[in-house]
Amino acid sequence: MRMMQEIKYEHSKGITFKEYLHYCKAKSLWFIISMAACILLTTGYLILKNPVYERSAQIMIKNDSNPSSKLTAGLSMMQGFGGLLGGASNVSNELISMKTPANILEVVKRLDLDYSYSTRPFLRKLPLYDNSLPVKVNISGMKDCDDASMKIELQKGKVRIYNLKKNNNKFDTEYNGTVNSVYHSPIGLIAITATKAYNGKEDITINVKKNAPIKTVKDIEEKLDAGITEEMGSVIDLSYEDAVPQRAEDILNMLIRVYNEKWMDDENQLNLRTTQFINNRISEITSDLGKAENTITTYKSKNNLPDVIETTKLAMETSTEVSGEIATLRGQRESAKFILNFVDSHSNSNQTLPVNLLSNDKVLSSQIEEYNKLQLEHNRIAENSNKTNAIVQNIEKQLSNMRKSIKAALANTVKQADIQMASYNELKGANDSQVKSSPKQAKFLLSAERQQKIQEQLYIFMLQKREENVLSQAFTPYKTRILSAPMGDTEPVAPKGFVLILISLAIGIILPAFGTFLNMNFKKLME
Repeated sequence: MRMMQEIKYEHSKGITFKEYLHYCKAKSLWFIISMAACILLTTGYLILKNPVYERSAQIMIKNDSNPSSKLTAGLSMMQGFGGLLGGASNVSNELISMKTPANILEVVKRLDLDYSYSTRPFLRKLPLYDNSLPVKVNISGMKDCDDASMKIELQKGKVRIYNLKKNNNKFDTEYNGTVNSVYHSPIGLIAITATKAYNGKEDITINVKKNAPIKTVKDIEEKLDAGITEEMGSVIDLSYEDAVPQRAEDILNMLIRVYNEKWMDDENQLNLRTTQFINNRISEITSDLGKAENTITTYKSKNNLPDVIETTKLAMETSTEVSGEIATLRGQRESAKFILNFVDSHSNSNQTLPVNLLSNDKVLSSQIEEYNKLQLEHNRIAENSNKTNAIVQNIEKQLSNMRKSIKAALANTVKQADIQMASYNELKGANDSQVKSSPKQAKFLLSAERQQKIQEQLYIFMLQKREENVLSQAFTPYKTRILSAPMGDTEPVAPKGFVLILISLAIGIILPAFGTFLNMNFKKLME
């Protein structure tokens, strides 16, 4: 018995390649049928599958070119171990900020991407968009988490709505009417409006699907590809794949627009607090100026005094010049004191500082500007992470150091202003001694007009600062520069018909070849 098993094993072991080829030739019909079936299946897939096109764009993130910004960027690069918090990190943060779900959701809302339209004239389901879409649908009364679908039949200006579905509930109700009408349905108010592609002669059935916006956002996130061109570069590559090339271009363009608008809103916040402070000060100064003018007018009318007292004119001019300098210093001191109190307040630890108030001190203004930019970057990153994030902690450390430096500079500014005002007051006192022999009325007018001049100088100073703030807000450029608008090849990127045919042929050969090999081995074992 054992010898028979050994003979059987030796016999089964003796399959040669020549015998295998001969057996395959005998089973050639298997190969023909297998290859034909695979090619037919692949052809059917290519017929039913819509081609997918790719559109790509390039944008450059602008960097601030002033010297203090370059110094800050250099320090950040050294502190970030090879550029972790340097220019590349800044571009990476902007990339993350650009493709956040909040931005994509805004794109979905503006382009109505939660509504999808398609038709099936034969086998393939064709998407409808823009110039190929004759009507648009809007369903009111639905929650953001609801899904809905329906079919709309257009026939020479007439509309038929049927196959209504909301979530898992189907409705057999049908509605007939015309375009640009509203229909009351179980799923909500259905408004059908004509687009620029509508001509009233359409004979088409449109499948309408309303997805929950968050589902559309996730779908776009899967198709959107974004990355930095070079490791230390500032250029971002954006690409998007879609069955409709125009829709891909619109999504990329709208995403860039939404990002720019939100960045501009963040920048305008820097000027908001400054504007509030300036407007409050102007209101106070206007009230004080009105009181001073009323005092002078009343006193002159009561004592029948001329408009100008010639005997004190020369001394008055000198006092006026000194008072103007004192007013300027006082305005600078008040601005520095306000910012210092603002920095000392713990409730403002995550707020930006008022800008454009200390234009005479370029170094301090640059420090405040850099602090505001770093604070905005910290707030944007902190919104999408937690306090234990290494980048957030590092930025907070930088902000703490910058805050100490700014506080020291502000305190020094207040101190210097006090010293200079004391010096000018001594000079003014010496000048005023020259008019001791003037009448009592003249001295009163000198004092009143001096106060009026101080208020006027403060008023003009604040008006100039408000105008500078408005101009700064109006001429703030966008953060990005479009290097290449969304565009792409006219040939689809998927599916690859030639590659799929080759793969199907290979599978059509491998399957019967493997089956033939198993069949031969089975027969050998049975012999």
